[in-house]
Amino acid sequence: MEESKISLIIPIYNTQEHLEKCLQSAISQKYDNMEFICIDDGSTDGAGAILDAFAAEDDRIIAVHQENKGESAARNRGLKLMSGDYYGFLDCDDWIEPDMYFELINAAKEADADMAVGGWLKEYETYSQSMPNRRKLDSNILERHSLMMCVYMRDDFQRFAYAWDKLYRRELAYDKDGELILFDTDLSLGGDVVYLARMLLNSNKAVYIDKEYYHYRQRTDSGCRTENLERRLDWIHAYEIILELFEKEGIEEDVRLWVRRFMAYHCSNVAEIAFQQKREFELEYCKEKMRRYKDEYIQTNAAYPDRLQRYDRILKWQV
Repeated sequence: MEESKISLIIPIYNTQEHLEKCLQSAISQKYDNMEFICIDDGSTDGAGAILDAFAAEDDRIIAVHQENKGESAARNRGLKLMSGDYYGFLDCDDWIEPDMYFELINAAKEADADMAVGGWLKEYETYSQSMPNRRKLDSNILERHSLMMCVYMRDDFQRFAYAWDKLYRRELAYDKDGELILFDTDLSLGGDVVYLARMLLNSNKAVYIDKEYYHYRQRTDSGCRTENLERRLDWIHAYEIILELFEKEGIEEDVRLWVRRFMAYHCSNVAEIAFQQKREFELEYCKEKMRRYKDEYIQTNAAYPDRLQRYDRILKWQV
């Protein structure tokens, strides 16, 4: 029987100083039957030339160059090109351990799981920070409801948080009508959050490996740290989309509770930026949502009085 193929999708944009380490970690995977779909999204710093040099040496690399359209559009291009039985994502400033996909695909096959989840580390300039789960799982095999709870109960289960620490069975990438599920290109931030939610809806079973494979580089200029208010508002819109989607699909209330908690959290973050920038409309917009989800925020942060104090403090701010 032919060995299953993995498609690894790598969007690339202006990360010349980190790209070589990223690509080297990809092509050095212990699992050999892989294709690396690398989408250069209009890089201007020489990253495209680094990609081409790697592609000339390894015929498993599919190098695509396009005009700048954003990370979600680059990932979508990769999804449309993939030919693997399984697929995953790698950001171009991060890197992975050589046994990551060998172990994830073997675990997925052994458990007949739609998704395999591994661990990750935060990588700072001078040190690494482990991100372990704070609660022990009853089993490393998770049905959909348990998987969703792990993804959204992030204080307890940090290793489930992101789209890139996972391996997906190809079938997850398609909706009920057989159409390819794509990242939302209208969201400048949060497209990966919505995409992961759609993958969770499609999953029946996941398997978890308690081992750190993925190295998540912490950059001060990354999108999630931007002070651009319009972009940060997209985090709120992303969770609005997820809440609407989960309600429509009849997802359990305990899962939606934690999604609303994330909505409130991101509203508080955006409110801070709006207050600093003296943007009254955006501040009031966030505060209105914070008031709407205050009960859920209190309920899910009972062990963190400092968070509740901060939340109440923001609700009192005026511009």
